Amino acid sequence: MVPRVLTALVGIPVILAAIWWGAPWLTLLVALAVALGLAEFYRLTAPGVGRLPIFLGILWAVALALIGGIAESPLGLLRASAWALLVGVFAALLWLIALYRGGKLPLAAIYLLAGPLYLGFSLAHALALYHWGNDLAIGRGWLLFALFVTFASDTGAFFTGRAVGRHKMAPSISPGKTWEGAAGGFLLALLAALALAQALKLGLPFWQAGLIGAATAVAAQAGDLWESKLKRLSRVKDSGSIIPGHGGILDRLDSLVFAIPAVYYLVAVVFKA
Repeated sequence: MVPRVLTALVGIPVILAAIWWGAPWLTLLVALAVALGLAEFYRLTAPGVGRLPIFLGILWAVALALIGGIAESPLGLLRASAWALLVGVFAALLWLIALYRGGKLPLAAIYLLAGPLYLGFSLAHALALYHWGNDLAIGRGWLLFALFVTFASDTGAFFTGRAVGRHKMAPSISPGKTWEGAAGGFLLALLAALALAQALKLGLPFWQAGLIGAATAVAAQAGDLWESKLKRLSRVKDSGSIIPGHGGILDRLDSLVFAIPAVYYLVAVVFKA
């Protein structure tokens, strides 16, 4: 618990400073998170494939993430990402053909293609959310909303599960997760969403803030379970050890890669962007 608290005391101010200062600091932080997270993802899913495919996959993922900083609308983000994906898929297919001609096509190849989409495209929405409506005050608010509602979901699930968790949610995927913990995370995320929507002046009616908060909690817990499944398949406890008390970068991003896009598209629906 002590390393967790100390890490939060250091990490949260760094994130807040990057969001407040914006470019290039927030851009660099997102790019670094994508690069380190994808390196861990590849260690879990594609061991032994060689450095060049991993390096190219990381470059592709970072490029996808940076698109979020220039996209002017959800449609623009999807269109630009689609073009970037097509270029990456074409390059990857050439490599896959070479592997196939050599008589082997490992499952790791699928993960090499999926990794940039999983992290790069997902975290592009963090930059897109920050630039929402070309109004940095509102964009900052929405990105802070997405982050702290997700953090509330994770925190509520962790402490509630430890205190009163009895009924396993998915024992074959993550034995430590319980339905009680999930309920605690959902409730704290909902309360955080209601409070943050008012504090950050996001212009949402009470019921819409609650709806987005509830959806964010569900997305965050789904992201956590997905990464737990990857670790279970790889037979490891943590994706890495770079963050004291938390494990790897991917262990901290797992909830956000589902939650941030959920907030982005729900906001787009609410404000008819």
